[in-house]
Amino acid sequence: MADKVSRVAVIGVGTMGSDLSLLFALSDFDVVVNDKSKTVLDKLEEKQRKTMDELRTLGATQKEYETVREKITVARKLEDVKDVDFVLEAIKEDLNAKRELFKELDKLSPEVVLATNTSTLRVSDIARGLKGAERIGLMHFSNPPILSPLVEVVKGEETSEETLKIIAGVAEKIGKTPVILTKDMNGAVLNRVLGGLGSDALWAIQRGEITPEELDASLRTLGFPVGIAEAVDLIGLDVVLNASRILRKVYGKRVGFPEKLLEEMVNDGRLGKKSGRGFYDWSKGPPIIDTKLAGKFDVMRVLANGANEAFWLIKDGMADPKTIDTVTKLGFRSPVGMCELADSIGLDNLIEILKRMYTEYGIELYTPCPLFEEYVKNGWTGQAARRGFYKY
Repeated sequence: MADKVSRVAVIGVGTMGSDLSLLFALSDFDVVVNDKSKTVLDKLEEKQRKTMDELRTLGATQKEYETVREKITVARKLEDVKDVDFVLEAIKEDLNAKRELFKELDKLSPEVVLATNTSTLRVSDIARGLKGAERIGLMHFSNPPILSPLVEVVKGEETSEETLKIIAGVAEKIGKTPVILTKDMNGAVLNRVLGGLGSDALWAIQRGEITPEELDASLRTLGFPVGIAEAVDLIGLDVVLNASRILRKVYGKRVGFPEKLLEEMVNDGRLGKKSGRGFYDWSKGPPIIDTKLAGKFDVMRVLANGANEAFWLIKDGMADPKTIDTVTKLGFRSPVGMCELADSIGLDNLIEILKRMYTEYGIELYTPCPLFEEYVKNGWTGQAARRGFYKY
């Protein structure tokens, strides 16, 4: 069980994996890291030092950094990843690459629980056909993983209950709150809601309707700890572009970011924080958002799309309103959840925004979910009507 897990392997130490290995080490686990890229492994210590420097501004000490470094061991070859109790995969978001890796891990570690941090793929598709499919489950962290309290946990079609319990238990041991989801679907809950919230905002930037600063300043005043453009920079524009393509294939044209904008930025080397420049210049540290720019963007547009995706999640049987709110509160580090917020604004108000935007732009992104339309037709418009996502 989870209380017996003390030595963890993190496979894939790019942007997310580097921080995940630090997170486990900070939580007193012995950590083995591996990556196909020699360059990435060579730069790992420098990258983690920068992360610890950022954490020091939040109270971490030099002694903690030195202790952490002693707990992390680099394995240059995958076959050197052995004698661990738990494996977390965080390689690039590519189904074939993940399947190949798990085939190898299945041979190396015939009894160890294997978790994937995939943000857009299904556990079932990654594990299909593997002998150890019952030992594979989702352990999805939100960004930045060291600071964010959320871990989404999902059981694939063949995942055992014991595996699910171990993943959730490990999440608790590193100080996170595991939210166990009842269905294995692409994007889980957090990234589908993020996609709903972020799509219109980035389309507005592509259309020239707003600047990244004006967007994020408006969201900050609403209580978002990180703006959408800033969040994309933190995740990586190349990562977001790939995720958008994967989810669009699954859910159709109603899902997806403006790929032309992202492609141009990626081709220009503007990958976000990791390259020093994305929507913002990160060369001298995190961007400073001038909140005086707030008000130039109607944040109700973002919330209308977020509420719409919440209805799609319910319609798909992925989550109920309470689960969606738990995930969004933890993932956004917000005191209010997506469904609670939508009910307070009024579902009738939000659906009218969607219809107006569909009339103006004519793209499927703004097509209301049939369940959304049904609620409003029935008069279930939120707190004022005493029923919306919730009954009041």
